[in-house]
Amino acid sequence: MHILDNIPIRLALFSSIYLIILIFLAPFIDHLFTSLDEDKGIKENNYQILAEIIIHAMVLTVTWYFLHKYLSKFLESVLDVKIKEATKSAIDFITAIALVGLQRNLIDKLEYITFEHPFRVKDLYE
Repeated sequence: MHILDNIPIRLALFSSIYLIILIFLAPFIDHLFTSLDEDKGIKENNYQILAEIIIHAMVLTVTWYFLHKYLSKFLESVLDVKIKEATKSAIDFITAIALVGLQRNLIDKLEYITFEHPFRVKDLYE
């Protein structure tokens, strides 16, 4: 029996590799975008902040897509194993949580635009 045939070992190994890669990649993506304090400093309005939130989400989506598509294939070939459905689900879960959870600038802007300074109906007509 091969050690990677054990589902908990496979889940732990693949999730750890993905998590380590995301710990290095996610802050790089986050720093591509300005912080909420910087946006307030240059007096960006809600629409500009919303546009940056949307672009940030699109960058995360594209990054997740390519990471998911190519890293799993790479790990399958290097470790000589087949990623099964349980492992694939765990990888999807860990990747999504880590990638979005490590986006401090995005989270701050979402909280700001949702709770502190939400869009108002009168903003749409000005």
